[in-house]
Amino acid sequence: MRVRYWTGLSALVLSLGVAACSDGDADQTFPPLDYSYLSQIHLNVASIDVQDEAPAAPDSLSAKAPVAPDQALKAMANQRLVASGTSGKADFIIKQAYLNRAGDNVVTGAMDVQLNVADAGNQHTGFVHARITHKLDAGDRDPTSRKELYTLTSQMMQDMNVELEFQIRKKLLSWMTDAAGTPLVNGGIQQQTLGAPGTEPVAAPTTPTLSTETATGSATSEKAAAPAAAAPSAPDAIFPTGSDAEAATTATQHSPQPGILKLPSTDSTETH
Repeated sequence: MRVRYWTGLSALVLSLGVAACSDGDADQTFPPLDYSYLSQIHLNVASIDVQDEAPAAPDSLSAKAPVAPDQALKAMANQRLVASGTSGKADFIIKQAYLNRAGDNVVTGAMDVQLNVADAGNQHTGFVHARITHKLDAGDRDPTSRKELYTLTSQMMQDMNVELEFQIRKKLLSWMTDAAGTPLVNGGIQQQTLGAPGTEPVAAPTTPTLSTETATGSATSEKAAAPAAAAPSAPDAIFPTGSDAEAATTATQHSPQPGILKLPSTDSTETH
């Protein structure tokens, strides 16, 4: 009887301990995911509409997470994307956002978004697509705990912030403005021929005016003039090779790519 008594008591204590741990995780509070500290992305549109089209999965762990993936994406869009234009619109569409169990100690997650932009007449349009995936191997921990799901969502959002800004700067640079609404580029990326160090930039050559002389019964023009000898092709001033390296006298410098937000990566995740 004593053996049975202590065995039953041990089982009761163990079950109460597990329940206490579960209740502690359920009662634990987690701060909202905030991205207001990151640089804002100003777009030359009058409004930005955030749309959640992510399908709901019945076995998804998203609802259990302290911050659901789609809610985190909405917060990012509202805090980082700013309409700084006077016309046109942008649509930020959440295509996919989920956390799913993929094994005894593994949880996977994915986020997929699309940003569409258009002017008032829908004549000038553009879009970018950003997708990231993550896998969390919790080891001996419970991968479905609220703490682990919160950590996974945070890591996914770090990657999404980087990927979305990269795609916008790569494909929608002409739609970006500063905080005052001034376009960052005008007619594309500019380039300028630079002189030797310490000298003034070389002025762009002007095209001479071609004159046409007219006489009674005949006319001469640049079309009638004898063709001049073809000028030798200019060497590649950016990456000269062979004889071009000796012939190159000036260098052409293209505007650098815009800076890209870099966030720390985590060892426990895999990103695609």
